[in-house]
Amino acid sequence: MFSIQINAESVGIRLDKLLCKHFDISFGVAQKLIREKKVKVNGSRADASYKTEEQDQIDIHTDLKGREEIPTKKTKISDEKMKKFLTWIIFEDENMLAINKPSGLATQGGSGIDFSVDDFVMAKKWQLVHRLDKDTSGILLIAKNAKTAELLTAAFKNKTIEKTYLALLYGVVGKAEGVINIPLRKKISGKNEKVVPDFEEGKEAITKFKIIRKFSDYCLAELSPLTGRTHQLRVHCKELGHPVLNDIKYGTLKVLRKDLCKRLCLHAYKIRLADYFGKELKIETKLPEFCN
Repeated sequence: MFSIQINAESVGIRLDKLLCKHFDISFGVAQKLIREKKVKVNGSRADASYKTEEQDQIDIHTDLKGREEIPTKKTKISDEKMKKFLTWIIFEDENMLAINKPSGLATQGGSGIDFSVDDFVMAKKWQLVHRLDKDTSGILLIAKNAKTAELLTAAFKNKTIEKTYLALLYGVVGKAEGVINIPLRKKISGKNEKVVPDFEEGKEAITKFKIIRKFSDYCLAELSPLTGRTHQLRVHCKELGHPVLNDIKYGTLKVLRKDLCKRLCLHAYKIRLADYFGKELKIETKLPEFCN
């Protein structure tokens, strides 16, 4: 176990940034340690966004290869895999890149995940600033430096990033457009985790929707999350009465339409940054296969 005692000079620093600075590890590794509950503040679990206070004790527990150690930034990626990663890039400048993540590829590692986008990110010493579900495809932003990571993290927090998704929904939605405002919380049962509506203890979750095209028994929708809760779009569509096609986790087997598309029919299509170093930035992917 490694321990850090917070002094006056380290007060007010985000937990993930403190780990990066103190142990010279990447932002992704720091968040992974926190997510896997290997980091405790004063004996209790804390979120990555926790800001340190004087006299805090930060304990880092790891158990890698039979001994306790902090993982380094170095991650070995084969040339073949790196070439594949480069084909996903749809925008790049000196500060950031955006990739069109394929469905089936996890954003970050975890139990049962052999390979993730974060492996590429750590190999390049870049930083992930948000996530997409493993089965959701589309735009994922990656910061090349701490200044950009801070700018993008603040933009997500302050809701100055507009995200637009495309989805095929089960059945035909009656309204042409609307807003879903249903608080959500995570519910853990054994090894299973689902997100459920909870108007008493749930966190605010708001989604705008617009129906683009109607078919006989399904429809194409444009979804714009105004908050960023886990599985927000999938649960909100289910609560609307029209789950995302092929999302059996929330829609049961009735929403399976492998004849239309063999994977989850949800795609992060567009992102708009109102202030990207003083200018507006729009990034858009090509239409996903389920729109063809």
